Amino acid sequence: MPAKTSGAWLSDRDYPSGALRRKEEGPVAFSLLIAPNGRVANCIITATSGSAELDEQTCAMMASRIRFKPAMDENAGATYGSYKGGLFWRLPGSQSRPSYRYAPPVDLTLQVKRLPGGAQEESVSLITKLDPSGHITICEPFKPDKSSAKLIEVACQQAKEAYTSLAADAEGRPVPVVRHLIVKFQVASE
Repeated sequence: MPAKTSGAWLSDRDYPSGALRRKEEGPVAFSLLIAPNGRVANCIITATSGSAELDEQTCAMMASRIRFKPAMDENAGATYGSYKGGLFWRLPGSQSRPSYRYAPPVDLTLQVKRLPGGAQEESVSLITKLDPSGHITICEPFKPDKSSAKLIEVACQQAKEAYTSLAADAEGRPVPVVRHLIVKFQVASE
């Protein structure tokens, strides 16, 4: 997790002049690769604000200002981690409050016949370690007390079989990474 909330990452002075002239604003979502030293190693825009200049400034500010507590591997050593987030670029002096609220995307959706308690949909959060080839080597519940053990077991099994995601540093070298995954179970319509 970052040391400061996203609202404290940027100020009006950071607004790119071209975007300001064109009165561009809007939500942007990003995915960060966090190096073992807690610095941003790579930034990818996952949902654009609609302004290339705002998107570029988002990654530039994340890389230069934000520091993280490094992810820890199974041996308690610092390793690469990931962080997904978003922010809303609002024109300086604007009185309107953005309605944008970032919700991390679902990484894997599984269709099932039924769920406990008759639910139509349920999500589980996992903490995983991916090797440099993008395959999951370790999978555990993010918050073990929230979801049923059976859903966690199935989610981990299916994620290991169906989910791959390469992580690369700024030079493009593949790296192992600790990543938070969201797996959604959805009752299939008949």
